[in-house]
Amino acid sequence: MVEDVYLLALHEPYQSPQGQMINATVVHAKTLLHPRVPQPDGGRMYRCLTEAPGRTEGSLVPLSTLTFELAGGQLWPKVADWPRVIDAVADLARRQACDAMPIGLPQLGAILLGGGPATVHTLHHPDGGQSQAGPADRQQHLDELTEHVHRFAAEGAFWPGNNLIAPPPEPRTMPYQPQNT
Repeated sequence: MVEDVYLLALHEPYQSPQGQMINATVVHAKTLLHPRVPQPDGGRMYRCLTEAPGRTEGSLVPLSTLTFELAGGQLWPKVADWPRVIDAVADLARRQACDAMPIGLPQLGAILLGGGPATVHTLHHPDGGQSQAGPADRQQHLDELTEHVHRFAAEGAFWPGNNLIAPPPEPRTMPYQPQNT
C-alpha cells in the first residue's frame, strides 16, 4: 500500500472567485475518507488509489486511470458510485474543507486526462484537418501536473480534512482488472 497518492478528478466546470474556469481538482487520496464523502464508496476508491499493483508514492492518478484499472469501468458497481464521490470531493474542495488544487485544464488536457491511459483521440481542427493524440501526450500532461502537485506538496502536506474514517476492510482485495487494449 502506498500512502502518498493524489486523485485528479475532472468534474463539471465552475468559475473560481478569480474568474478562472475550474474543471478538475487534485486532492490527497485520504480526502476520500472524509465523513462528508459517501461511504463506504469513498473508502473503497481510496483503497483503489493506494493498493493498486504498481502504484508508487507521489502518484497523481486521474479518475480515468481508476476506470481503466476497473475493467474499463465495468467493475465500478462493485467499488463505488464514483460520480457521487467526485461531487462530494469537489464540494469539499470548494468549501475549503480539505487542501485541494483546483485546475482549469485546457481542452486538450481535459480530453487526454479524461480518457484512459491507452486511449487514442482523433482531434478535428477548424481548418478541416485532423491529428491524433494518445498515450504519450496524456503521459506528458500527467507528468507536468504531477510536478506541479509535488511543488505544491513541498510547501506542506495536503490536508485531507478532519475526522477521517477508516477505509472499509471488505472486500479483502479490490477488483483490479485493467482493461485490455
